[in-house]
Amino acid sequence: MSHLLSIENLGTCFDTDDGVVQSVRQVSLTLDAGETLALVGESGCGKSVTALSVMRLIPMPPGRFTSGRILFSGRNLLELTEAEMQRVRGNQIGMIFQEPMTSLNPIFTVGDQIMEVVLRHENISQQQARARALEMLKRVAIPSPEARLDQYPHELSGGMKQRVMTAMAIACQPQLLIADEPTTALDVTVQAQILDLLDKLRQDTRMSILLITHNLGIVAQYADRVAVMYSGKIVEEGPVTSIFESPQHPYTQGLLNSLPKEDPRAKLETIPGMVPHPARLPRGCAFHPRCPEAHPPCRETVPGWFTPSPEDPEHRVACWLYDPSRTQPVSS
Repeated sequence: MSHLLSIENLGTCFDTDDGVVQSVRQVSLTLDAGETLALVGESGCGKSVTALSVMRLIPMPPGRFTSGRILFSGRNLLELTEAEMQRVRGNQIGMIFQEPMTSLNPIFTVGDQIMEVVLRHENISQQQARARALEMLKRVAIPSPEARLDQYPHELSGGMKQRVMTAMAIACQPQLLIADEPTTALDVTVQAQILDLLDKLRQDTRMSILLITHNLGIVAQYADRVAVMYSGKIVEEGPVTSIFESPQHPYTQGLLNSLPKEDPRAKLETIPGMVPHPARLPRGCAFHPRCPEAHPPCRETVPGWFTPSPEDPEHRVACWLYDPSRTQPVSS
């Protein structure tokens, strides 16, 4: 069965004063209809650039694609004209951007901004578009939706702005929703409401979700599969249960070990060292300077993909520790 979204060997870089920044390096991912895939990793690892690459919103220059394909419903998005891509954005692929406070236009009402999305993609009247906007606000459970239609973004709380962004993203019933840190700067209660809403929309409409976050608690509760990213590369991917119960890559293990423990007196563990500068990546595996398991091949050659367990073929890891030709056992 073909995937709804298939990212194949994607490379995205930026030309800067410091040199060429390799933000996304040979990334390959798939997403099926009705599935939630979480893309996780530290800030600056390339998660948002991957999302913007799918939407073709990378500024060029300084950005450019160096390799790969992005297949959506069988079409390579990187080969579409800008006019063709505009028909995809907001219609077939919706996106909730990271900062609703700056993503909404302050001089237009909430209703006008949702209506604009609908009118751009559908041949309906202003009255019908306004009715759709009201329907979307009701769907995202915003309080007093009739009144909110004619309000401006500055009149709304952070949680309401996030709901408006969600309403805009789903107004044309997209097949794929990209949610880039959809709960940033929201309190815990509002976070849960937004995520429950997205999950319900996924179940009701068979919409797929690419969820970009650094919050592993969110991932454990809402994702079907997880892809772990480090310095522009996917280093581990698999079903959410496999990743959390049996993490294989030393970086994934470090992320999970750094989560707060149930015992409040327990010391928080950290990953030693610093993330390398994206314009000056080390040879071999980018994580090897911080890795307690690093050995000579890690310092020289970028690892390919390995399957640690034949019983779990969907769980794969890019780490030389799992090279079948190794003679020494992997450390636990």
